[in-house]
Amino acid sequence: MIEHSDKTLGRPTRKSAQGTLFDIEPDWREQWWGMPSFEMCDATPQYRITVNFMTAEDVAAFAKATGIPATTRSDTAWYPHQTHLNGSFAWDGEPTDSRYPICIPSKGRAACQKTGKALDRLGVSYRFFVEETEYDEYCRFLPSERVVRMPFHDLGQGSIPARNFIWEWAKEHGYKRHWTVDDNITGFLRCTNNRRLCVRGGGFFRAMEDFVDRYDNIAMAGPHDKGFVPDRGEKLTPFLLNSRVYSCILLDTTLPDRWRGRYNEDTDLSLRLLKQGFCTLLFRALLMDKGNTVGVRNAKPLPGGNTDNVYATGDHRRAFAESLREQHPDVVKVVWKFNRWHHQVDYAPFARNTPVLKAGVVPTATNNEYGMKLVRTKGEDAAL
Repeated sequence: MIEHSDKTLGRPTRKSAQGTLFDIEPDWREQWWGMPSFEMCDATPQYRITVNFMTAEDVAAFAKATGIPATTRSDTAWYPHQTHLNGSFAWDGEPTDSRYPICIPSKGRAACQKTGKALDRLGVSYRFFVEETEYDEYCRFLPSERVVRMPFHDLGQGSIPARNFIWEWAKEHGYKRHWTVDDNITGFLRCTNNRRLCVRGGGFFRAMEDFVDRYDNIAMAGPHDKGFVPDRGEKLTPFLLNSRVYSCILLDTTLPDRWRGRYNEDTDLSLRLLKQGFCTLLFRALLMDKGNTVGVRNAKPLPGGNTDNVYATGDHRRAFAESLREQHPDVVKVVWKFNRWHHQVDYAPFARNTPVLKAGVVPTATNNEYGMKLVRTKGEDAAL
């Protein structure tokens, strides 16, 4: 495969965006040393014009005259047209295994789990943690060494027992940290130069582990979902401090805390750790593409998981929000927006939680691409 420069594939961005009195360059470069190169400029449009059409024929004529692929279903477009790189480029390289174990709690998805297949494409090892009654079924689809039998089944508590079993398993095996990863992640991506491209090799997980291991007080970390990191948005930093970490979590095994409750357990644990003065961290430079089992993005959500024993509660979205407010009434509100109930968390009280470098860690003014090289692909799965 031919290697390419990521900068040559970057999206057009504002060359001289109008600044404000309070626009101060963030200090993320002082912390992102030794990590994969990253640059996300302001790619929001500088000018907008509303064009109205009376008929579908007018839309088609406009598309033909301008070369903009507009249809009656289009609600926005760019001029000049910005080509998507779907299937054209990806970050590839020699597989590098994670330092800490990747543990995937799974139920009812032996034949349709997504995360294991995504990790296979990266060449990263993992283990599925399954209930005793499903062990043989999972071994039909996975090597037995990748399946861990848990001594319980159908407890009706969602993923909490499995997550706590994984925590104890990691502690017993002497791992300082461990990954707890949902089983519906379809891929992993790297974001830079306003492009989100799939990763098919290199040290994707090792980069996140190395970054977190520099600090004494980052308790939870993981990749953000691509849906929350727009490639045509405002200028972004490569990570976000002190928010909730979810779905793909690097967790400090030595902590005395454990998972609890039934809903929003990721947010609950994130808040409990933040209240203790720890930091949490979401990577924007390294992303996941998470399938949706409950929301509106998927017309046909995955079977299995917590759909039957947790989400089947009538208005489950309100139940989710109410339960989190009961756990954290000081920072959580229940709000109605976008035609459904949401929890709204105020993370401002934790803005002063600051990562503390370990003694002896010396910053280096270099990038480390972790073996990831931008290559043209044959179009099978590369870009989003």
